[in-house]
Amino acid sequence: MFFKKSKPGTEESSAEVAPEIKLPKGHTPAKGAPTPRRKEVEARRRRPIVSNRATMTPEEKKAFKAEERARSNELYAKEQEAMRTGDERNMPPQHKGKVRRFGRDFVDASAPFAAFFMPTAILLIPLLVVNSRYPQIGRWIVIALYAVFILMLLNGFFVAWRAKKLAERHFGANQIPRGFLAQMMGRSFYLRRWRLPSPQVKRGEFPEGAAREQRLAVLKFWQKNS
Repeated sequence: MFFKKSKPGTEESSAEVAPEIKLPKGHTPAKGAPTPRRKEVEARRRRPIVSNRATMTPEEKKAFKAEERARSNELYAKEQEAMRTGDERNMPPQHKGKVRRFGRDFVDASAPFAAFFMPTAILLIPLLVVNSRYPQIGRWIVIALYAVFILMLLNGFFVAWRAKKLAERHFGANQIPRGFLAQMMGRSFYLRRWRLPSPQVKRGEFPEGAAREQRLAVLKFWQKNS
């Protein structure tokens, strides 16, 4: 009686089926764990764009390099186009900003004498040959060229200094970016067609904040403190 074997299939039939519990409408049963926040879900979905290159196959590395090169070329082309058209949204960071735009416009409108520095420097190459063959004549020509170079340096510095002082008066001294004076001075040593970003104003077309009266005020300040 106690060791009576049950017939096959009686285990399934003897198992009691739990009655279906009817839940009220709109009720959601507990999940046993708190619902994750949206930030946590988004963080889990994020994956690194650049995978571990050590685990890449040669084909994957080649494709990754090609994709990286294509992105770099696209960015470079976009920046160069912006440098030619004056579109500051796509310019490199060192050329962006209304203060730098003001300085560039002032230098381009000033037409500095220092812009002929590079063509004049090229003349030194044939003069070295003349100086070796005719030292008495070549020596004086070289001295004259060095004097011209010094005048160009002073002119370039003066134009850049005026651009900085006018920018300080127009925007405030605390708005002048680092390296502004050196950047404007370097721009003044290039011919107009060689400058990048390309000039957006004509000669004599000074920007707002660099009118004749304001330029004269800066000039008087220079003379007073020189």
